[in-house]
Amino acid sequence: MRHFDLAVYIGRFQPLHDGHLACFRQALDLASRLIVLVGSINRPRDIRDLFNYGERRAMIVSALPDALRERVLIEGVADRLYRLSSWVTGVQIAVQGILGTLAEADTSITLVGHRKDHTSDYLDLFPQWDFSPVEEVHMLSAAEIRDALLGAPEADFDDTLAMQPLPNGVKAYLRSWIAAEPDAWSALRSEWAFIRRYRSQFADLAYPPIFQTVDALVLQAGHILLVERGGHPGRGLLALPGGFLDAHETIEDAVIRELREETRIEVPESVLRGSVRARARYDDPLRSLRGRTITDAFLFELCPGPLPRIKGGSDARKAQWFSLAELQSLESSIFEDHFHIIQDLLGRAS
Repeated sequence: MRHFDLAVYIGRFQPLHDGHLACFRQALDLASRLIVLVGSINRPRDIRDLFNYGERRAMIVSALPDALRERVLIEGVADRLYRLSSWVTGVQIAVQGILGTLAEADTSITLVGHRKDHTSDYLDLFPQWDFSPVEEVHMLSAAEIRDALLGAPEADFDDTLAMQPLPNGVKAYLRSWIAAEPDAWSALRSEWAFIRRYRSQFADLAYPPIFQTVDALVLQAGHILLVERGGHPGRGLLALPGGFLDAHETIEDAVIRELREETRIEVPESVLRGSVRARARYDDPLRSLRGRTITDAFLFELCPGPLPRIKGGSDARKAQWFSLAELQSLESSIFEDHFHIIQDLLGRAS
């Protein structure tokens, strides 16, 4: 069996479970060092992405035996939905950055991973590296672990946590984290219960429903218009003004209606309709926790001048203008894939 200088393993680790740790061990049998690339590092906290990058990094460190810890290098990579080449570039830059710190010439690299379904297609995006398949232990599911923990009655939580296929270090970390972040944990449990109730409405249908929504990106003088969500999912997060398509209206009528309802923007409807500069459809299958949801997003570019007056309405707590310079720092506070929609639409209009 060929031995490599470096193995690269990419995952979300939400949370890190026994299967991940087993893959680490297999990778370290193949290589002298392992680079663990933690994905989705700038995602807002929700029931699919419970933990931020720093928290997941701490979990990984807590799970590694002392004999392996010094051989594992950890780095984060941000999502770039709808811009796959940018995500691939981010992975390459992360690995090259680590190689630069090692200062080793002619480093041999293998990408390690387990092919399970379409979510493993990323393994084919790095032909410059060898690929070494690893066996996933017991086909563990982080989603099932999240559901078990979020849905456990408070009185049974310790027993539920003890039963999960998690390294002991991760279990200890989770107990400490929940004790230190009770409000965040309570909000996640509340959102989980909401999503369960929401999905239960469609449980008996022969085919899961596909929802159609609309979103509005308003650009004026280097500023964009966002709203703060007032309810689940994503309560308190920033979002594009938008909502569900009504049965009686066109998609363009819907986005104008939602924009005016949620922001009370003081711009005539005729001006809004004449300000559309780009339109695109976003249909990542996992973009919404509520279920399969396709959105049509519109870019409205208003003429230079004072920012129109706005006021939160409908199910938006408030509406607010943000400069484009602020946008990058807001990624982890923006609902679902709206940050990526903004990036894509702005690119289409430039």
